[in-house]
Amino acid sequence: MRKNTPPAPVQEKDFLLAFLSSTAVFYKKHKSAVWVGVLILLVAGLVGYATVAHQKKVTEESWAAYYQAQVALITNGEADGFFKLDELQQKYPNTPAALYGQLFKGDFLYSRENFAQAADVYRPLLTAKNETVRTDAALSLAASLQATNDYKDSVEVISDFITHQPKSFALPQAYFTLAMSQELGGHKQEAIDAYQLLVTTYPNSYFGKVAKDKLADLQK
Repeated sequence: MRKNTPPAPVQEKDFLLAFLSSTAVFYKKHKSAVWVGVLILLVAGLVGYATVAHQKKVTEESWAAYYQAQVALITNGEADGFFKLDELQQKYPNTPAALYGQLFKGDFLYSRENFAQAADVYRPLLTAKNETVRTDAALSLAASLQATNDYKDSVEVISDFITHQPKSFALPQAYFTLAMSQELGGHKQEAIDAYQLLVTTYPNSYFGKVAKDKLADLQK
């Protein structure tokens, strides 16, 4: 059996009519403003979509260039590989691929014992927005300076890192680098203090265990 739908209450109908009437009046008075608002929202949406699409394209292309540079370095040699890594940085500045490309270049130089050149590559990366890159660059730069016997600058770089990254996962390595540069630079007591901190604060880490042996040697 068909059921009859009860009519809407009079007050509800009046409210709906009043709302629709006022909306129509507002639209007539502000037709241009309404369409401008619609167009602004439409453009904003299109710009947002275009930005996301562009960022995705840049990400894909920059990582592709990063791997191509690695292949070039391995197959064609240092000159071509470094050229492509620097080209990557110029074409896609400050992208993760470009930053890691420079880290790779620095690490390659360091592995070939070209410590001064490696330091020159690592230093600009200290201001990178990527925290992992900054951390790696600081540790590697301090180690490179240490390897060139520039113990003073090594201590300054790693001390600055420790000061500004008090909760970093890399602190055990940072303190060990600090202690080594202080020891090699002839600052025995400062080195002992740094090794002692490692032994006390990070006793179970690799660097804490090595620091224990270094501390025993220095305190003989």
